[in-house]
Amino acid sequence: MFSDHTMVSVLLKGTGVRPEVKIEPEDGIVPFGNVFVGETSEKTFSIQNVSSFPVNFNLESLVKGVENDKKQVPYVLVPKQGTIAANDSYEVKIIFQPDHVSNDFFDVLLIDIPNQINAKKIYLRGQSYPRQVFVREYAPHVWRPLDELRKTYDQPLTHLNPQGARK
Repeated sequence: MFSDHTMVSVLLKGTGVRPEVKIEPEDGIVPFGNVFVGETSEKTFSIQNVSSFPVNFNLESLVKGVENDKKQVPYVLVPKQGTIAANDSYEVKIIFQPDHVSNDFFDVLLIDIPNQINAKKIYLRGQSYPRQVFVREYAPHVWRPLDELRKTYDQPLTHLNPQGARK
Protein backbone atom coordinates (compact mmCIF):
# COMPACT_ATOMS: atom_id res chain seq x y z
CA MET A 1 0.00 0.00 0.00
CA PHE A 2 1.06 3.52 -0.80
CA SER A 3 0.89 6.27 1.70
CA ASP A 4 -0.71 9.60 0.87
CA HIS A 5 2.74 11.12 0.32
CA THR A 6 4.10 8.67 -2.24
CA MET A 7 5.14 10.23 -5.53
CA VAL A 8 5.67 8.47 -8.82
CA SER A 9 7.69 10.05 -11.66
CA VAL A 10 7.32 8.98 -15.26
CA LEU A 11 9.42 10.22 -18.16
CA LEU A 12 7.41 10.50 -21.38
CA LYS A 13 8.91 10.93 -24.81
CA GLY A 14 7.08 11.32 -28.08
CA THR A 15 6.89 13.03 -31.38
CA GLY A 16 4.05 15.42 -32.06
CA VAL A 17 2.29 14.95 -35.34
CA ARG A 18 0.20 17.50 -37.12
CA PRO A 19 -2.30 16.96 -39.89
CA GLU A 20 -1.15 17.73 -43.40
CA VAL A 21 -3.18 17.88 -46.60
CA LYS A 22 -2.56 18.62 -50.24
CA ILE A 23 -5.11 20.09 -52.62
CA GLU A 24 -5.78 19.67 -56.32
CA PRO A 25 -5.58 22.06 -58.11
CA GLU A 26 -2.36 22.81 -56.27
CA ASP A 27 -2.73 26.61 -56.58
CA GLY A 28 -6.28 26.39 -55.19
CA ILE A 29 -7.78 28.36 -58.09
CA VAL A 30 -11.14 27.08 -59.35
CA PRO A 31 -12.29 29.32 -62.24
CA PHE A 32 -15.91 29.06 -63.36
CA GLY A 33 -15.63 31.52 -66.22
CA ASN A 34 -18.82 32.94 -67.73
CA VAL A 35 -22.20 31.48 -66.81
CA PHE A 36 -25.63 32.62 -67.99
CA VAL A 37 -27.89 34.15 -65.35
CA GLY A 38 -30.04 31.40 -63.83
CA GLU A 39 -27.85 28.54 -65.12
CA THR A 40 -25.38 26.47 -63.12
CA SER A 41 -21.83 25.25 -63.56
CA GLU A 42 -20.14 22.49 -61.56
CA LYS A 43 -16.46 22.02 -60.74
CA THR A 44 -14.57 19.95 -58.20
CA PHE A 45 -11.40 20.10 -56.15
CA SER A 46 -9.85 17.41 -54.00
CA ILE A 47 -8.28 17.36 -50.56
CA GLN A 48 -5.68 14.65 -50.01
CA ASN A 49 -4.84 13.66 -46.44
CA VAL A 50 -1.10 12.87 -46.37
CA SER A 51 -1.18 12.24 -42.61
CA SER A 52 -1.12 8.79 -41.01
CA PHE A 53 -4.40 9.44 -39.19
CA PRO A 54 -7.87 10.71 -40.18
CA VAL A 55 -8.48 14.46 -40.30
CA ASN A 56 -11.66 16.49 -40.08
CA PHE A 57 -12.13 19.46 -42.39
CA ASN A 58 -14.54 22.36 -42.57
CA LEU A 59 -14.76 24.84 -45.46
CA GLU A 60 -15.06 28.41 -44.18
CA SER A 61 -15.56 31.50 -46.30
CA LEU A 62 -12.90 34.12 -45.54
CA VAL A 63 -14.07 36.77 -47.99
CA LYS A 64 -16.89 36.87 -50.57
CA GLY A 65 -17.70 38.95 -53.61
CA VAL A 66 -21.27 39.81 -54.57
CA GLU A 67 -24.11 37.70 -53.26
CA ASN A 68 -27.13 36.51 -55.19
CA ASP A 69 -30.17 38.78 -55.07
CA LYS A 70 -32.34 35.91 -53.83
CA LYS A 71 -31.59 33.84 -50.72
CA GLN A 72 -29.76 31.13 -52.67
CA VAL A 73 -25.96 31.36 -52.28
CA PRO A 74 -23.86 31.72 -55.47
CA TYR A 75 -21.51 28.84 -54.53
CA VAL A 76 -22.85 25.60 -53.05
CA LEU A 77 -20.24 23.28 -51.50
CA VAL A 78 -20.97 19.54 -51.37
CA PRO A 79 -19.91 18.57 -48.72
CA LYS A 80 -18.93 21.58 -46.67
CA GLN A 81 -17.32 19.45 -43.97
CA GLY A 82 -16.20 15.87 -43.49
CA THR A 83 -13.54 13.41 -42.38
CA ILE A 84 -10.74 12.20 -44.64
CA ALA A 85 -9.22 8.81 -43.80
CA ALA A 86 -5.43 8.50 -43.47
CA ASN A 87 -3.67 8.68 -46.86
CA ASP A 88 -6.98 9.12 -48.67
CA SER A 89 -8.57 11.83 -50.84
CA TYR A 90 -11.91 13.58 -50.68
CA GLU A 91 -13.59 15.31 -53.60
CA VAL A 92 -15.64 18.45 -53.00
CA LYS A 93 -18.18 19.55 -55.61
CA ILE A 94 -18.86 23.26 -56.10
CA ILE A 95 -21.99 24.47 -57.87
CA PHE A 96 -21.92 28.05 -59.17
CA GLN A 97 -25.47 29.39 -59.56
CA PRO A 98 -25.62 33.15 -60.21
CA ASP A 99 -29.02 34.85 -60.30
CA HIS A 100 -27.99 38.23 -61.73
CA VAL A 101 -25.34 39.86 -63.92
CA SER A 102 -21.99 40.51 -62.26
CA ASN A 103 -18.24 40.22 -62.84
CA ASP A 104 -17.61 39.98 -59.11
CA PHE A 105 -18.76 36.55 -57.96
CA PHE A 106 -15.90 35.13 -55.89
CA ASP A 107 -15.20 33.35 -52.62
CA VAL A 108 -11.98 32.56 -50.78
CA LEU A 109 -12.40 29.37 -48.76
CA LEU A 110 -10.21 28.23 -45.90
CA ILE A 111 -9.87 24.46 -45.59
CA ASP A 112 -9.99 24.48 -41.80
CA ILE A 113 -8.28 21.46 -40.26
CA PRO A 114 -7.60 21.48 -36.49
CA ASN A 115 -3.88 21.87 -35.61
CA GLN A 116 -2.86 22.38 -39.23
CA ILE A 117 0.24 24.55 -39.71
CA ASN A 118 0.09 25.42 -43.42
CA ALA A 119 -3.55 26.28 -44.03
CA LYS A 120 -4.79 25.74 -47.58
CA LYS A 121 -7.20 28.03 -49.41
CA ILE A 122 -9.50 27.60 -52.41
CA TYR A 123 -10.25 30.59 -54.67
CA LEU A 124 -13.59 30.51 -56.52
CA ARG A 125 -14.28 33.02 -59.30
CA GLY A 126 -17.10 33.37 -61.81
CA GLN A 127 -18.94 35.92 -63.91
CA SER A 128 -22.54 35.98 -65.05
CA TYR A 129 -24.17 37.48 -68.12
CA PRO A 130 -27.70 37.61 -69.51
CA ARG A 131 -26.82 36.23 -72.98
CA GLN A 132 -24.06 34.98 -75.18
CA VAL A 133 -22.18 37.43 -77.36
CA PHE A 134 -20.60 36.73 -80.71
CA VAL A 135 -17.67 38.77 -81.97
CA ARG A 136 -16.39 38.75 -85.51
CA GLU A 137 -14.14 40.89 -87.59
CA TYR A 138 -15.98 43.53 -89.58
CA ALA A 139 -15.79 42.90 -93.31
CA PRO A 140 -18.04 45.09 -95.46
CA HIS A 141 -20.09 43.16 -97.98
CA VAL A 142 -19.24 43.93 -101.58
CA TRP A 143 -21.79 42.96 -104.19
CA ARG A 144 -19.94 41.34 -107.03
CA PRO A 145 -21.35 40.72 -110.52
CA LEU A 146 -23.96 37.96 -110.62
CA ASP A 147 -21.72 35.68 -112.70
CA GLU A 148 -19.07 35.74 -109.96
CA LEU A 149 -21.65 35.04 -107.31
CA ARG A 150 -23.02 32.06 -109.27
CA LYS A 151 -19.57 30.55 -109.63
CA THR A 152 -19.12 30.67 -105.89
CA TYR A 153 -22.57 29.59 -104.67
CA ASP A 154 -24.27 27.65 -107.48
CA GLN A 155 -22.41 24.46 -106.63
CA PRO A 156 -21.70 24.66 -102.88
CA LEU A 157 -21.02 20.91 -102.40
CA THR A 158 -18.57 20.32 -105.27
CA HIS A 159 -15.66 20.23 -102.85
CA LEU A 160 -17.20 17.10 -101.26
CA ASN A 161 -17.48 15.11 -104.51
CA PRO A 162 -15.49 16.68 -107.36
CA GLN A 163 -16.25 13.79 -109.82
CA GLY A 164 -19.99 14.13 -109.37
CA ALA A 165 -20.07 17.90 -109.70
CA ARG A 166 -22.44 19.41 -112.20
CA LYS A 167 -20.96 21.01 -115.30
